[in-house]
Amino acid sequence: MDGEPGVSMSRDMAGSQRLGNRIDRWLLKRGFRKGWPLLTLNLIEARRKLAAPHLFLTGAASAPQVSEWTSFISRRDGYRLFDDAAFPELAAVVEASRAVFERHRDEVTDPKAYNKPYFFNVLETADLRAHSVLADFALSRPVTEAAAGYLGQPPRLHSMGVFYSAVNDTVDGSQMYHVDGDALSQVKCFVNVWDVKPGGGAFTFLPKGRTPRRFRSGGLLKTLSDEAVSAAVTDAEQMVATGGPGSGVFVDTSRCLHQGSRARDHSRLVFQFQYVPRPDALLARDGGRTPRGGHLLVTRSVLDGIELANPDAMKFVD
Repeated sequence: MDGEPGVSMSRDMAGSQRLGNRIDRWLLKRGFRKGWPLLTLNLIEARRKLAAPHLFLTGAASAPQVSEWTSFISRRDGYRLFDDAAFPELAAVVEASRAVFERHRDEVTDPKAYNKPYFFNVLETADLRAHSVLADFALSRPVTEAAAGYLGQPPRLHSMGVFYSAVNDTVDGSQMYHVDGDALSQVKCFVNVWDVKPGGGAFTFLPKGRTPRRFRSGGLLKTLSDEAVSAAVTDAEQMVATGGPGSGVFVDTSRCLHQGSRARDHSRLVFQFQYVPRPDALLARDGGRTPRGGHLLVTRSVLDGIELANPDAMKFVD
């Protein structure tokens, strides 16, 4: 019955969430127009903490268990490069990602059909169910402990994908130097599926310590030119995630200025997943949909029926 307390409470919560989303959108629009992107993200995360303090306090109180993985990602530098021997699942992740691409190969002949023609995801829910090793790796104990150790709390696995970069000659969108505005801090992992060599659009970034506040602000607003970056840092100070299949990087893309997919000579294929803190600054999408080629949102329903080796895996999924 509609008059039952549980139904009424559920409606109240849904109404509060809708109101909160409208406030966040207004803050984002006004704050970025004013040129205050970092202040805006701080306000959004602060509002969300006030709206649901129990969720924030529960996460803050759940300190990550200390292990060899909790310090795997440098909190000072904001990244950790790794080779194909770093995790036992990497060979299977590469094989699965290649199989996913082959299933969709005929669909990628027209990159302009995707939201980002230079960098788009082909992984679908059906692919994830057929190749569960992708979820198993992203939610494995070493990975979850590394992400939690860096972020200082049990984070949320927000998205994943098998991303393809076709050969291109553009410098647009995320090909420009930028930082991500999904949260004030986060962890993304990029696993090279194909051999990534110079000219292959490798993920390129500055460590956290070399990304000053003005770069973070300019990166959020996407107003940084190559010339502005080159005038402040040398090429030698920039990290480039080239390497063979199975190599890759964990990186805080909110704190490390970066660009990628400038694939001038060779196409690139990477497996990517993203951990964000609770709360984050992501805006809810209508119906939970993403544009064609956008990342696959990770939810409990998406993972339903997939057996995961880590018994604590679902603590990192909403």
